[in-house]
Amino acid sequence: MKRAAWWIVAAVVVVAVIAVGWWGYRQAKDFEALARAGKADASAALKSLEGGDTAAALAGFDKARDEFSRARDLLGPSWLRGTWWLGDQLDAADDLATIGVEGSTAGAEGVRLLDEASAVTGPDRLGRLLTLARPRLDASLTSLTVVAGRYDRLSADGLVGPLAEAVTDARDRLAPLRPLLARSDALLGLERYLYSGQHRFILLAQNNAQLRPTGGLPGTYGLVEIGPDGLRLDTFADIYTLPNDTLNLPIPDGRQVNSRHLFFRAAGWWMDFPTSADVMLRLWGSMDQPQVDGIIAIDLPTIRDLLKVFGPIRVPESDTAFTAENLIERLNYVVQVELSGQGLDGKKTAVVSLARTVMERLLRLGDDEFLPTMESLASSANDKHIQLYVTDPDAQADLVAAGWSGALNPPADTTDLLAVSNAVIAPPAKGNLDVAKALDYAVTLNDDGSADTRLTLDYRKSARNVLGRFNTQFSNYVRVHRAAGTTRTGGAVDESLTDATGLPTFARSLDVGLGEHVTTDLRSHVPDAVRAGAAAPVPGLSGPVPDATGAWHYRLVVARQADLVDTGLSVSVQVPKGWAVVASTAWLRNSAEVLPTTVAGDRVTLATPLSQDVLLDVTLRRP
Repeated sequence: MKRAAWWIVAAVVVVAVIAVGWWGYRQAKDFEALARAGKADASAALKSLEGGDTAAALAGFDKARDEFSRARDLLGPSWLRGTWWLGDQLDAADDLATIGVEGSTAGAEGVRLLDEASAVTGPDRLGRLLTLARPRLDASLTSLTVVAGRYDRLSADGLVGPLAEAVTDARDRLAPLRPLLARSDALLGLERYLYSGQHRFILLAQNNAQLRPTGGLPGTYGLVEIGPDGLRLDTFADIYTLPNDTLNLPIPDGRQVNSRHLFFRAAGWWMDFPTSADVMLRLWGSMDQPQVDGIIAIDLPTIRDLLKVFGPIRVPESDTAFTAENLIERLNYVVQVELSGQGLDGKKTAVVSLARTVMERLLRLGDDEFLPTMESLASSANDKHIQLYVTDPDAQADLVAAGWSGALNPPADTTDLLAVSNAVIAPPAKGNLDVAKALDYAVTLNDDGSADTRLTLDYRKSARNVLGRFNTQFSNYVRVHRAAGTTRTGGAVDESLTDATGLPTFARSLDVGLGEHVTTDLRSHVPDAVRAGAAAPVPGLSGPVPDATGAWHYRLVVARQADLVDTGLSVSVQVPKGWAVVASTAWLRNSAEVLPTTVAGDRVTLATPLSQDVLLDVTLRRP
């Protein structure tokens, strides 16, 4: 009897296993069918959106979300996730389905926002759109944060063939969105900060022709309000109409800037924008001005790129319209030459008129201007032509994470930092016009993990001169910020500073006349340039090399200064004798564009325009 009972139990177990297996097989096939359908519908929705058919795009995203949701519902009870092997398969399937659901949700909310935006008309279109956008924007960014979290843990390791292929395909398809996904949490935080109430910001318009570390000397300022009630420009005026501050801060580094102390207009003294902005706000608060929540700094290339969208803009002070092609030269000519006889206040009226007109155009964007304008502004922020600072510490941390703060903020495992700022602080005022700049950085890594480096700075000024005495030479005060512990070992850049950024800083002054070519150099020693282990992944960029066993790394960050023309950058890294280069990769930090590097034996080289901050990772294996 006992033996018969055991046979009965065994038979029941076998039948149950077969039944569960058959159920699992059917569920897996149904999951695969729904997932494939969702993928197809989401792809079709994207194509419809690219073609301008928002109705078809919305229908496609909604259908894809329903299919991915139904697929996720097929994954069975949660206790199955704790089982060996099967749990890993179910977790991966759940990640894929959730990415499909939330990605489709983000797409649908974005399409609904576009449809609603097209229905908004009138002179305050951008402000009204900001008010309207909140629920759609919040829902879309919330979904993207979920996608980002699931994307980060996608791995094909240990998965069955079809599931592994699906994971690999998902990673490949989402790869172009890595920068957005990496920023999604920060963008969500910034969105919720902006909509938490009306915020007032100082808006500074910087002229890069009179180059300063943050981009240029601001000629005009405005007060702009942004929040749930929309956007409003309260005022826009010549910055010289502000009263003098009462702090009497000394000029940093003992330099002279046409005054005995640091005025608000000259406080963009540090390349690290949060450092400069903090000083600006202290000065602003001493002038009995309205309370503000932060600073937005834009420069001439920002306005130039907006004119590519808006077309020509006319102001009363110029008989020639400003265009994207003539803006920088024409505006400086009007101010410095045509209006030069009207005194310090009078000659700035053209700048005030232009800035106000551009802001008014932003407020009344046409249907075909909205997306190109948003893309232009985002590109300007990525390239530091727009820099932002807010007094709220959480929102400021989100700005830094988004890459829009202008901060010198090297990522984890950075071993070397190079940040070069140039500044016109002596006449002639607009000497930065027609100046080409280049950085050549040669690094020799040593067996003890240190590095000996040589930085060569190259300046060439065109012989062309359209501003007369205002552009006869480039009178430059150059500062070089380096990684902590770096010491100078020689070169013509011979002044060591105690800088407010807290970084080792070296400086010198030099003049470049019309048609001249001037170089200067700095030799330095970096004590901790090579460290054990592969460098930690940077959010939004590629991860470490696949095989990090026994690896060492050198990670360089080269920070960009906003300028009229991108600086040329060339880097060479000489590896110690007997060491091997395992991998080398370089990126533009905000856009995640991969830059080509060359490995030739024991040397790694990189050449690129410095359009954003650049990261270079070299992974090594020592003998």
